[in-house]
Amino acid sequence: MSALADTPKRGALRHKAEHVRELIGPVRVAPVHEQTGAAREWRRRSYAALEDAILDLSSALPQGTEDYDARKLFEFLVGLRRAIDADPEMTDARGEVELHTLMMRDVLQRIERRLLHDELDDPRAAADFVFATLERIPAGDLARLLAVSTKTVGAWKAGRPVTRNGERVVVLAQLLSYLRASLTPVGIVMWFDAERDQLDGRTPLELLDRSVASAREPLVSLARGARGQLAG
Repeated sequence: MSALADTPKRGALRHKAEHVRELIGPVRVAPVHEQTGAAREWRRRSYAALEDAILDLSSALPQGTEDYDARKLFEFLVGLRRAIDADPEMTDARGEVELHTLMMRDVLQRIERRLLHDELDDPRAAADFVFATLERIPAGDLARLLAVSTKTVGAWKAGRPVTRNGERVVVLAQLLSYLRASLTPVGIVMWFDAERDQLDGRTPLELLDRSVASAREPLVSLARGARGQLAG
C-alpha cells in the first residue's frame, strides 16, 4: 500500500505543493523607476514565504528532507537566494533569478505528479480523475476505455464504489495524467485507438484489453515519451 494511502494526508500534501507553486510565481524584475526600498522588501518577504512553504512541504513528505526532489528544491532555493543577493537593483540582468525559479518549478512539477499518482492508486479517486479529464467524452467511449458497461459508467459518475476493473481504472487514470498536458479529450481517445509501431502495430486499447498488468509499463512509457503525438 502507498505511504500516502490516507486520503486526507494526500490532499494536504497536494495543497502544500500547490501553495509552493503559487509562491514561486512569475519572476518580478522591477523597472528602474520602481527600484525602491519597498520593492526590495517585497522580494525579501516573498522569498521568506517561499522558503517556509518549501520547508513545510518537505517535512510532510514520507521521506522528509531525504526525499530526492525535496533535496533538489533546497538546492535550487539556495541558488535563488544567492541570485537575489547578487541582484540588488532587481533587474536580473543575467537571468539567474529566473533560471533558478524555472528549475524549482520543474522539480515541483515532478513532486505534484508523484502525489497525483499516489492519489490515483485509489480506484475511486482514479475514476473521478478519468471523468474530470474526459468530461465531455460520450459514455460509450468511456465504457470502452474502462471496459465496463455504460450503465456502470453512470453509476461510477454518480459516486458508486468502483468494485470492478480497479486496476484498469488506475492505469487509465495514470496514463491520462501524462496525456492531458498535450492532448484534448478527443485527442486522448484517438491516442488509445491509434496503431503504434512501438506496440507492434497494435493500439494502446488493444494492449489494455489483452492484459492490464502487462500493458502498464509499455503504455506509461509511450504516454510519457510521445507526449501525445499520434505518429507511430
